[in-house]
Amino acid sequence: MIERSLSVLVSLLLTLSATAQTDSLTPVVEATYRAGLPNFFHKIQSGQTSKVAYLGGSITRADQGWRDQTVSWLKDQYPHAKFEQIMAAIGGTGSDFGAYRLRQHVLQHKPDLVFVEFAVNDHGKTAQQVKASMEGIVRQIWKADRHTDICFVYTFQKVQLPFYQNKTFPVSASAMETIADQYQIPSICMALPAIQLIEAGKMVIQGKASEQPDKIVFSGDGVHPYVETGHKLYAETVERHLLRMEPNSKVQKHPLPKSLISDNLQNVALLTVDKLEKSKGWHLVDSVVTGKPYASLMPPVYASADTADYITISFRGNTLGLVDVIGPGTGQIVVRVDNDPPRYINRFDEYCTYYRMSYTLISGLSDGKHTASIRVSPTKLDKASILAKRNNKITSPQLYEKQAFYIGAFLVRE
Repeated sequence: MIERSLSVLVSLLLTLSATAQTDSLTPVVEATYRAGLPNFFHKIQSGQTSKVAYLGGSITRADQGWRDQTVSWLKDQYPHAKFEQIMAAIGGTGSDFGAYRLRQHVLQHKPDLVFVEFAVNDHGKTAQQVKASMEGIVRQIWKADRHTDICFVYTFQKVQLPFYQNKTFPVSASAMETIADQYQIPSICMALPAIQLIEAGKMVIQGKASEQPDKIVFSGDGVHPYVETGHKLYAETVERHLLRMEPNSKVQKHPLPKSLISDNLQNVALLTVDKLEKSKGWHLVDSVVTGKPYASLMPPVYASADTADYITISFRGNTLGLVDVIGPGTGQIVVRVDNDPPRYINRFDEYCTYYRMSYTLISGLSDGKHTASIRVSPTKLDKASILAKRNNKITSPQLYEKQAFYIGAFLVRE
């Protein structure tokens, strides 16, 4: 059984916290089919090629995980049809970044079905933030093609267990259910079968399989499932509900109702650096991209470690974001927006023992036109102290000496 010490006090605190962020928490169900996936199944039954996109975080990015497993299942289940996978998942990113990068990473490939998975990475955001980004994703997809089907899928992490014990979705998934209801998008809680096994004492959420041979171990860290257990359960859950939605295969154009959130992320874009004004010191670099899992999704990267180099961008709206690569050789940047005081933003964190694609958002700006200038900060970060937050140590000092900035794009409203 799950340790009941989690249940009483922690559950109450999390529920009160969640209620403060959303109108209400939605009762948990394994799946709600709503309008289903009619166009996707029509293509399958017609023997046509179907493009299936997977937009999400690291759980969806995992090789041989639920993403790959469901594609393999589709090919086996429907041998008369053809399937192409569009991998658009990036670890450590939420639905906000998903909305900004949707056009380049998903829509340009003209998908027939888009799975959207951000329930874990959106944990900690307010319901309003989640609704704004998820609604933006939906409206962008259907602005491009109203025949594209969408399916929300919900994963979970250890900290979200108390919500499920109280028979409700956590804040992130509850907010997503509101958008799913508004647009009649089917949703599948991949997490629920695993949670039920955990509650029954048949599965352990975190550990090593070798140390608990009499139990199924879901994951090694309470978040990222093992391929053979957690991911397998996730995939089987999706497959089961896809079969139940299959009878609904009449071609239809999805309606586009009035927006729920007035400032949703529908009209946003990813603006690459090569189109912006910048000093001559910036140079193209591929050393932090080549061979990386995010290589196909990262725009061309420009680098500089010189505090005199700058990039200038003009934009509209109350938010500016940037997409970069962070890792051992990155440091701090300074951003000046109009005449505001400078903002110092660390592009190095306790996970930076390797290079990864990342993003950050500067919000709370006044609505309207803005001009921003970005430079490398002269401040030298104490990287050893930052890494120590996760008990990481610097074993090769030369890898951490540089305090560079590897920038690929900016996130702006159109």
